[in-house]
Amino acid sequence: MIFRGIAFVSTILLLTVLQSSLSGVCCLSVPLSTTSTSRRDALAHTAEVAVAAAASSILVLDTAVANAAEDYQDGPEGLKYIVTREGAGPKPQRAQKIETSYTLWINGFPGEESAGDSKAKQIDSSKKLILGDQPFKVRAGVSQVIRGWDLALIDMKEGESRKLVVPAELGYGDKGVGPIPGKCTLYFEMTLTKVGPAEELAPEAKKWLEEHPL
Repeated sequence: MIFRGIAFVSTILLLTVLQSSLSGVCCLSVPLSTTSTSRRDALAHTAEVAVAAAASSILVLDTAVANAAEDYQDGPEGLKYIVTREGAGPKPQRAQKIETSYTLWINGFPGEESAGDSKAKQIDSSKKLILGDQPFKVRAGVSQVIRGWDLALIDMKEGESRKLVVPAELGYGDKGVGPIPGKCTLYFEMTLTKVGPAEELAPEAKKWLEEHPL
């Protein structure tokens, strides 16, 4: 799961809030006439308030994380995805020319990494620092890209954006490639930016599609 380690995050949050609150107590101006018992009572009361506030914050955090996890939908063959922007255009047909904007991460999406794991690392993106976004051009569903992309893009509408979780079996497998290690889950933020016009395929192309179903 992407959202593991909630207890670890909650513990850190609790300690941070408690430490902050107790630090505030140390800075309080206490009248000279206040007894040591009163001081202890004040410290204890403030600690209780801090713990209650931390618990409330943890509940909100855990609820938000759980809801985010539930938003991910199951796609074919182990894909996970969430639609972050609805598209208004058509879905592509197999072999139709399309363009997609994307950013690839490993170790999870930023802010959604599993506890104890490495931080999310960006591997590639169509969004270049100087040139701007340079969408990737490909034909849909004909094995020109990893299978995870083939399965996802054929199901997206033009203009639609998704966060896509691709298991290694639908990515680069056991061996990996370049900076991507073997057995690595891939995390894509992607948008189907353009679906090209329909084309009349050559007989050889039609035959290939029939012999190689998606």
